[in-house]
Formats: sequence, structure tokens, C-alpha cells
Amino acid sequence: MEKIPYDLILEIQRKVNIVDVIGEYLPLEQKGKNYFAICPFHDDHNPSMSISPEKQIYTCFVCGASGNVFNFIMNYDNISFTEAVIKVAEKVGINIDVKNKLPSKKVDDVNKKFYDMFDLANKYYQNNIKSIYGKSAIKYLHDRMIDDDIINTFEIGLSMNDNNISKLLTNKGFDKNDLIDIGLCGIKDNFVYDVFRNRIMFPLYNTLGQVVGFSGRIYNGEADSKYVNSKESIIFKKGMLLYNYHRALQSARDERKIIVVEGFMDVIRLYTIGIKNVVATMGTAITKEHAELIKKLSKNVVLCFDGDKAGEKATKSALEALEKIGINPKIIRLENDLDPDDYIIKKGKEAYLNHLNNAMSSLEFKIDVNKSNTDFNDYQNVSNYLNDITKDLRKIKDKVVYELTINKISKETGVSVDTINGLVKEIPKNEVKIIDKRKQIKKDKYEKAEEYLVHYMLRSVGAITLYQNKVSYLSNKTLSMIAMQILEFYEKNGYINTTDFTLFLEDKTSLINETLRIDDLKLPCEINDDVINDYINTIDEGLIKKEIENIKNKISNETNVAKKVVLLEKLRSLKKKECK
Repeated sequence: MEKIPYDLILEIQRKVNIVDVIGEYLPLEQKGKNYFAICPFHDDHNPSMSISPEKQIYTCFVCGASGNVFNFIMNYDNISFTEAVIKVAEKVGINIDVKNKLPSKKVDDVNKKFYDMFDLANKYYQNNIKSIYGKSAIKYLHDRMIDDDIINTFEIGLSMNDNNISKLLTNKGFDKNDLIDIGLCGIKDNFVYDVFRNRIMFPLYNTLGQVVGFSGRIYNGEADSKYVNSKESIIFKKGMLLYNYHRALQSARDERKIIVVEGFMDVIRLYTIGIKNVVATMGTAITKEHAELIKKLSKNVVLCFDGDKAGEKATKSALEALEKIGINPKIIRLENDLDPDDYIIKKGKEAYLNHLNNAMSSLEFKIDVNKSNTDFNDYQNVSNYLNDITKDLRKIKDKVVYELTINKISKETGVSVDTINGLVKEIPKNEVKIIDKRKQIKKDKYEKAEEYLVHYMLRSVGAITLYQNKVSYLSNKTLSMIAMQILEFYEKNGYINTTDFTLFLEDKTSLINETLRIDDLKLPCEINDDVINDYINTIDEGLIKKEIENIKNKISNETNVAKKVVLLEKLRSLKKKECK
């Protein structure tokens, strides 16, 4: 694959602000001149990732993840460095012609046969619905206001009242035991049969858009269960997938918002009214994996679960999962216990859009839920209600919103504003302190001298020149590689700065992380050649000491007298150097 020229990468980087880009992915909070976020690269609960608009780099003070804007997108979206550069280039209107030059997606070879099974089954079902046998299924969908474009977009199909899937796939060479394990077929009295029969088929996808399961719906008024769903399998785990994720990815970024619903039919219904930035949990509670996937789509999340009590419970659970990773979603609660699918059919597009445009905050939702469960004639109930909501009142940063909320609660409960303020202030706001928890290893003066030298090489052409002329070797392999890369960067570009140097390193994550750690060392800004020479002399001293220890070990293990004499001579020579 052809590399993108460094000069073009540099041009793209200088046209974007890393704060704006990371802000599209994560909620940011400004503290002084930097911004902070919950780190997405480890299980973080307090904001430990710092984003520097001055240096255009990010650094996590816990796990050590660090880099430039391209490294962030590469690691967050799990794509190549080249793909990340192209993605950022699109944001600034720079077109990079790399057609047919990007690597193909990694193929999951172990499970490829299962993906192939579902792919063939999906194509077969789609052919069925477009045949003469699919007329009544098409009519049912049209009556449900699902048109042909939507049918094609979501690859909706039809299973027949036969066992053709089992026949088709076994004839293609697939093992019947695999068909049973994956949930496409069942077995009874040694007879293999299709699990899905005479149902409208909705394919379920993983995050890459591969079919990993189906949901089959009755459509002729049969007495069977309304839906039959694929069982969980090696490639299908509902707790780790969001329906429509692969389609919603771009539209969520474009709209800077993602809507989360419960069922795949809710997603399809929203598509019929032009809303495409939507995913579904497929009826399961939001898991940690769901929350992380949602965060990758947008920091602006709207939860729109079913309007009944079960939907309220699911919303509370989702709030808890999302707040743990720094997301404060907005909430839509639909009246008459309706789900989004039925609501739009019965109330129409405008009614739903009105809800969407006036979604309540998570605080409003919590207050409403607590209020509905409180008997305001019972003083203890009122006390419990106030103690519950004060936890959330402490999180309000907007003084106007805080005052309006406090006044409203005061009128509802009959408790004075002063008393409620007192409850809020009982536990003061905890200031989040950013503590550098990156592993600190005790180092001797020789190791420190190597780090300090590389630190100043990132800042000073003079330090680079002295290194080039006087240093032959660094004992730390990573620092040695960074130093060689600095020399190469300087020779090609005639200057040095850390941000541009990290661009030069492209996807060398371990070198970038170590470079930014060294760059962040708290050392004096001003330095002269004498100090750099002191570091170099210390490094040389350390190398001599190591060589002396190495030769001493060889002497103690050497049995050949002649060889031992040679080693002793080397040892004397090194000791003379050490004493100089």
C-alpha cells in the first residue's frame, strides 16, 4: 500500500484541532489550558485523559495511551493509520486518492464458515420475498408502512414453509452440526429441519455489517409466537452488539447525535421518517459493551425506550451504564405506553420529532421518576425524595438551571429553597484531581541521563548534534530507537518539535507513548551544552560500568587461561576509562 506523504499528513494535522475531533467522540471538560475526558482505552471512571490544544496531543495519566489526532482515531475506531489520516482529511476538505490502496478488512478465518452460512441464508430469504411466494409478505409490510426501499435497505426476506435452508447449505458442503450449533437448523429424530419457517425475516448484524442472526415474524395471523429469534452463538451475542451500528456510524457522526431504542422494528420505523442515526439494543439491558459502542458513535445520546414501566426501568438501567463512562444522555418518554414503532404509526412523524426536539435531561427524568414514586403527604417519603435527588443536583453546573430546578422542587415539596440548598451543600462537590498514575519505575542516574538527553533532543537541535557526534549507544532499546528516529526526522526536515515528530512515527504506538512520556518530564526549559555533555558523560560512565560487570562475569566463568588473560587486559583498560 502506498504511504501518504509526511508533508500531506502534516498539512492535514495543522488544519484540525485535536480538541474538536476528540470532542466528537468523548465529552470533554476544560481544566485550565487543557481538556480532560474519560479515557476510552482502559476501564476509566474519572477523567484521566488530558488533551492539549497547545501541543495537539492527548495523554492518559493512568494507562499511558497517548498520541496525536490520527493515533486517537486509529485506536478508537480500530482502523489503520492511513485510514485515520483519510478520515481526518475528510473533516478538513482534503481529498486523498487512495482507491484500492487500503488494506482489506481482517477476515475472521475461524468463524468464516458461520458468516458464510448466514450470508447465503440471507440471500435466499431475500430472493423468496421478491418471488411470487412473497406477495402476501410484501403486502403485510406495505400495510405496516414499510416500503420497498426500506425492505431493500434492511435486507428483509421471507422463510418458506419448507426445509430448503438445511438442504441448500448442506448441498453447499456445510456440516449439519454447524448449522444446528449456529441456530439456523434444528434436529428431531435424526431429521434436520429449518428453525425459521413461514416468517418475514429480519437479518441481525454485527458491528461490521455481517449477518450473525435473524428475527422471524409471523405475518398471516398464525397462532405461533410473534417472533422467533436466533439463539446466541459463537458469533452472535446480543450483549455485545447494537442493531444497525454499521449503518448508523456515519449518520451519527454527521448529526452529532445517536438515538438508542429497544427493538429493531423501532430502528426501521425511524428510518421511514428519515431518521438514520439510530441503533437498538434488541431488547436487552444496556451492557458495558453496549455503552462503549454507543460512546464511539456520539457523546450526544438520546434514549427512547418503550413508554411503559418496563421501558422506564430499562431507561434507568441505561442511564446508570452510560453515566459510568461519562455520558449524560437525554431521554424521550412516549405517552400511552407506546414503543417508537407504534407511536409513529399512530401519532405520526411530527409528534415524534416534537419529542426528539424536546428530549428531557437525565436530571429531569430522574426527578420525574422519583416524583411519581413519592407520596407527598408522607413526610418521610418527601425526605427520601429530596435526599435522592440532591445527589444529582450537585452535578448541575449551570447556575440558572440549578436555581430554576431548586425553585420548582421547593414548590412541589413545600420545603424551602434554603433547606434544599443546605442538603445539596452537606456533601461538597468533589473536585476531580488528575493524578499521574502511570507506572513509575525507580531509575539509577545512568537511566535518568538517557531519558533527560532524549527529552532535550525533542527540544534542541544542539542536543541532537551532540548526540550525533558523541553518543554511540543507549542501553535502553526504546530510547535508542526514538533517538535514531529523531536523527532521521531532523535530517529530513531540518527542525524538531514533539507534535510533528509523533506524526513522523505514524502508527508506532509504543514509541509514541514513550516519546510523550519523556517529553512530559518536568525538567528545566533552558539548558546549555555543558549540561547535555554531563548527561552524555554519565551515559558513557554507565555503559563502561555495565561492560566491566559483563567482563567480570565472563572471567569468573572462563576456564581457558589464554582467554582469561585477554579478558583481564580488557578489564584493566575499561577501569582506566572509568577513572578518567
